[in-house]
Amino acid sequence: MKRTSGETQAQGSKMRAAARERAGITSGRPEPYAGKLGARMRDLRLERGLSLASLREAGGLTPSQMSSAERGRVRVTMGTVVAVAKALELPPFVLLAFPDEDPLSAVLEEIRQAYGGDMRRVSAVIEERTSGMPGKKRGRTSKRSLHE
Repeated sequence: MKRTSGETQAQGSKMRAAARERAGITSGRPEPYAGKLGARMRDLRLERGLSLASLREAGGLTPSQMSSAERGRVRVTMGTVVAVAKALELPPFVLLAFPDEDPLSAVLEEIRQAYGGDMRRVSAVIEERTSGMPGKKRGRTSKRSLHE
């Protein structure tokens, strides 16, 4: 049985819709959280001077899918967040921290920017400055140190 061009187009449309659904691509306006995450990913990528193509292997997304993710049109999995964070040399929570909504995230972002986005330096400075603070756990705590 031969298909008409209308049937072929309808079949193709259904296949494209199914592929978009599998990829998590949404239609219409971005979901609020997906849009925030995408914008954060884009800002951090651009801050490092990286192209969409450079994150292709890291995030497991094509440049087109990565672009859609940055616009909030793709439901990004945690696996993708972790992979993109690794490519950006950041811990994954930095991608999920929204400085304009949370005071703690704002402080973290301020510190991160003060050190040029280098989270290793930030971590080393925090470790150095807090190493002697009371309550900071370092290995085993003796009974004596608990009562001093």
